[in-house]
Amino acid sequence: MPQDGEPSPPTDEERRAFRAALAARRERVELASRAFAVVLFGLVAAAVLLRLPESWWVPAVGFVAVAGLLFRLANWKCPACGERLPTRGGRVCHGCGAPLDE
Repeated sequence: MPQDGEPSPPTDEERRAFRAALAARRERVELASRAFAVVLFGLVAAAVLLRLPESWWVPAVGFVAVAGLLFRLANWKCPACGERLPTRGGRVCHGCGAPLDE
C-alpha cells in the first residue's frame, strides 16, 4: 500500500503498455542507427570513389553524424516520464524508476 505522496505501483496493463512502448522506441532507434551508418559509409565511399574534395564531403559526414546523435537524444526517452534513458548498463529509468529490462 503506497504512503502519502508515493505513486501506486503500476498495474499489469500499464506494465505491458510501457514495455510495448519501450520496445517500439528501441526498435526505432536501432533501425535509425543502422540507416545513419549506411548513409555515412555510403557518403564516404562515394566521396572517395568519385575523388571529391574533402571540403565538400567532410561537412556532409559531420552533418549526418550530428543528425544521428540528435535523433538518438530526442527519441531515447522513457515512455512513462519522458526522462532520458541510460544508454549503458541501466536497468531502471532514472526519472520514474520503471524497469527497462524485458
